[in-house]
Amino acid sequence: MQGIVTMGYGQPEVLQETTTLTKPVIKDDQLLVEVKASTLNIADYIGYVKPIQNNNESTFASLLNQGVSYFPQRPGGIEFAGVVKEVGTKVTDFQIGEYVCGLALGGAWAEYVAVDQKMLYHAPKDFSYVESAALPVDAVTAYGAVKKAVKFVGANVLINGASGGVGHFALQIAKAFQANVTAVCSTRNVELAYQLGADQVIDYKKEDFSDYEQKYDAIIAINGYQPLSKYRDHLKKQGRFVMVGGKPRQDIEGMVGGLFYMGREPKITSSAYPFLNKKLTMEKVVALANAGKLRPYLDHVYSVDEIPAAIRYIVETHTQGKVGINVNFSE
Repeated sequence: MQGIVTMGYGQPEVLQETTTLTKPVIKDDQLLVEVKASTLNIADYIGYVKPIQNNNESTFASLLNQGVSYFPQRPGGIEFAGVVKEVGTKVTDFQIGEYVCGLALGGAWAEYVAVDQKMLYHAPKDFSYVESAALPVDAVTAYGAVKKAVKFVGANVLINGASGGVGHFALQIAKAFQANVTAVCSTRNVELAYQLGADQVIDYKKEDFSDYEQKYDAIIAINGYQPLSKYRDHLKKQGRFVMVGGKPRQDIEGMVGGLFYMGREPKITSSAYPFLNKKLTMEKVVALANAGKLRPYLDHVYSVDEIPAAIRYIVETHTQGKVGINVNFSE
């Protein structure tokens, strides 16, 4: 079986195609899916950020590479979309030939993947493979953040980072919740934010949301870089703040703030993802997609042999929406 595996540590070119992978054998509660598409998430490229930025291989990576041949190869990638080819005897919700998407903890960048039925979902009916592959991580995270933050129709919501992988989904989902959305993004992304439904857009290259006296019913900070105190100053008394990702300082502030403000107003929540019922949330995401209220924005779509170039692009560029991968080894 063909797939893209890590041949070492360092630059993304260590990801190479192999034809020696063993086709998965499914268990009773698993399905075999022929993979058609995938997308890039931070877990797929975080290890390549420093090598790309420093343009070299660290001494530590050199040492690790000396032992790489002793470890079994496995494909990379997490999100995928494809077609069910085999069904385990205990699987009840899927049939052979169905169009699905899901999470492949065993690696999505391969011809086939074995997936537990709890990690698999029916794909939106009119989505392309790449569009469906963009949903299981970022759209689910975004839905969880919006559900925690937006508690009534007409809520004024600020989304900082409204054009990235999670943020562009959060913007659309907040609009589906009938919120009034102010999107914070860079100059390049202002038009996209309006296209996705933003009511107001703040270009952080030109102005700061804190320059305004406006207070919000909810603030969602995606990969935030602002101090927690700044966000709290712009929340109404009963407002809610949800942080998704961010630099280490923001992670610490979010966790500490979540504990410190527990039971107080405004509500401070450090993360939207870990406590989700992911199966139920994905069903909500697919329902919004089928209703025409949610669609991924694909910045670029690469072929499977261009994954190193795709990683370089996402590390070096502030991408819009998602970066997709067509997983077709016959081309």
